[in-house]
Amino acid sequence: MLSINGPTARTCQGITRRQLLQAGGLGLLGLSLPGLLQGRANAAGTPRPRTFGRARSCLIIFLSGGASHHDTFDMKPDAPAEIRGEFDPIQTSVPGIQICEHLPLMAERAHKYAIVRSLSHRDTNHPSGCYWMMTGHEYPRASGLSENLSRDDHPHLGSALTAVGNRRDRAVPTFVTVPDYIAVNGPIRAGQHAGFLGGRYDPLVPRGNPNSEEFAPADLGLVPSVSPRRLDDRRGLLAAVGQQQRHLAQIAEGRSMDQFYQRAYDVLASGHTQRAFDMAAEPDRVRDRYGRNLFGQSILLGRRLIEAGVQLVHVNWIRILEAGWDTHSENFSNLKDKLLPPTDVAISALLDDMESRGLMDDTLVIVMGEFGRSPQITRSNAGREHWPFAFSILMAGAGIPTGRVYGSSDRIGAYVRDGRITPNQFAATIYHALGVDPASQVTTTIDRPWQICDGQPVTELWG
Repeated sequence: MLSINGPTARTCQGITRRQLLQAGGLGLLGLSLPGLLQGRANAAGTPRPRTFGRARSCLIIFLSGGASHHDTFDMKPDAPAEIRGEFDPIQTSVPGIQICEHLPLMAERAHKYAIVRSLSHRDTNHPSGCYWMMTGHEYPRASGLSENLSRDDHPHLGSALTAVGNRRDRAVPTFVTVPDYIAVNGPIRAGQHAGFLGGRYDPLVPRGNPNSEEFAPADLGLVPSVSPRRLDDRRGLLAAVGQQQRHLAQIAEGRSMDQFYQRAYDVLASGHTQRAFDMAAEPDRVRDRYGRNLFGQSILLGRRLIEAGVQLVHVNWIRILEAGWDTHSENFSNLKDKLLPPTDVAISALLDDMESRGLMDDTLVIVMGEFGRSPQITRSNAGREHWPFAFSILMAGAGIPTGRVYGSSDRIGAYVRDGRITPNQFAATIYHALGVDPASQVTTTIDRPWQICDGQPVTELWG
């Protein structure tokens, strides 16, 4: 039995909790890099799907809380005042396309992305809405349970990609969540890890604030200054952790896990992943361009991870105090003063930076959330309520035609008028872009085959 009552508490094999953490063998939710690598190898028997898309990687920027489409990328200036709100639209770099006046940098770069105004589902609850958008599957139980991460969950898109195992060519993780999981009221919300595929496909989650000078990723102890000697020590600890995990899980496989721990050590020893987390290596002018705040530096870290070879990076907007996109009250002042300025700065910087580095051709960039906000403004507190029936996202890169709008909502932004895209179709579209057949099957922890997606890709997005 594993005791975790203190930093020096020992396991049955005599390993202390501190040593486990130093080794990085136990992540926040049981992730171990060796297990992740083993998971990729276990999926190697899955036939590689024929290539659909051109993307090698995907960067998802998730605006947790639900950004108002009426006040950002699908404004309704001709609607009544109680619908259109306080902001005015401005012309963008693309004739005929207008967005919010408080997104001037994004307006100047409208030719670099596509606006999709026709996402739609029916879940008005934050956790289960996030689940649907992150997994491509509707939450299967009572929505109140979606506040808690579970091994009964469907896997996040990144975990499914890891399990398919179509990218095994580099010593870097397939899936990283930056800077942390969404956990608004305490528990970590469902749909953010590998669920019923098992912990070996969970994301690497660095935690911490990449805007801090003391930023040092927690998962795996990936500190840029780790010396070769410490890595050798860590290799020994990883081997010991392997014995402990084999004991706890009672692994009954016909082969040794030693090779996976060796590969875990190789990831650390190569320095490739470590360098991606070394924010101090980035020039000050670049860091300033993204914005010296948690969101801006998280997006910059996302770009660094994409450049290092990570296939899917999911960047969460982490709500800090009142600065969240769940604008039930004071929608317009919060957007104007706290939400839109850092978003405008960081995403415009990302588009410029990735283009200058030649990353846009084979990286799909998505800006999304769980839903939009209601057409009707709440008079008592100038807020907008949850609204999943029509909302907007941004897409760029990987051959997506930019400088255009796909789909539309009705005259007050309440329902989709044309081009409706559901979460399962959207998930299939991401798989499609990454060259993965949405009908690919992987094996769950109880040895059952599972198809990663039941939707069809929206190929018209490339049309």
